[in-house]
Amino acid sequence: MDIFFIYLIKALILPPAILLIVAIISLLRHFRNNNHGVGLAIICLIGLYLLSLPAVSVMLASSQQIYPALSKAQIKNTDAQAIVVLGGGTRPPAPEYDNRTVLHERVLVRLRYAVRIARLTNLPLLVSGGKVFERKYPSEAELMQEALVQDFQYKANWLEEKSRNTAENARFSYQILGKENIRKILLVTHALHMPRAAQQFRRVGFNVMPAPTGFITPENRSVFSYIPSASALEVSSMALHELLGKLWYKLRY
Repeated sequence: MDIFFIYLIKALILPPAILLIVAIISLLRHFRNNNHGVGLAIICLIGLYLLSLPAVSVMLASSQQIYPALSKAQIKNTDAQAIVVLGGGTRPPAPEYDNRTVLHERVLVRLRYAVRIARLTNLPLLVSGGKVFERKYPSEAELMQEALVQDFQYKANWLEEKSRNTAENARFSYQILGKENIRKILLVTHALHMPRAAQQFRRVGFNVMPAPTGFITPENRSVFSYIPSASALEVSSMALHELLGKLWYKLRY
């Protein structure tokens, strides 16, 4: 299946899109047939409300953040041979950067942590990320290398520039590192994304030591935990994305 249609389907079946679509269709049926569809629309709105609650979003995120953060001692005593850091998207041409494509903020979080590990271990670094849609723009790995040099005064040893998803991150990274007889890696990505990423990297033959970052941590419960927020809905959507992603990868790979 073409990568465009995969991303389109993914956007449609994840909240809030799927809940809003079903609610609108249900209400249209109600207006046409009277007393049909209102119940389903109400269920969708309740679902949207629940997914927008910080208390619910943190619970969903915690179910996927199964790998704990590494201690400094664990990092220094690792027997890994290299560090692999995964891309996580780009922003459209940014006016404040002369209308150039730049990395999504979450990628900078991953790069910052990868550099910390690299400086503690002196291990070589691979950055992984290609071009999903816009072929005329630089690959994500190229942008990651640029950010490493300009913002972190560091440089990756290898650039993997062909991947368009997590499974391809793993496959193409193995093609590069396998030639160097590198099998054991420290894998850097967001804690929420780590279970799916580690699974794919192990599937292609890597011995993976997860090095998660960007944890979504619970705050003290308060009245704000039960007030809907856009950020909570985003976290819930990301957690559901990982659940569906693992199911999709299980069926496809």
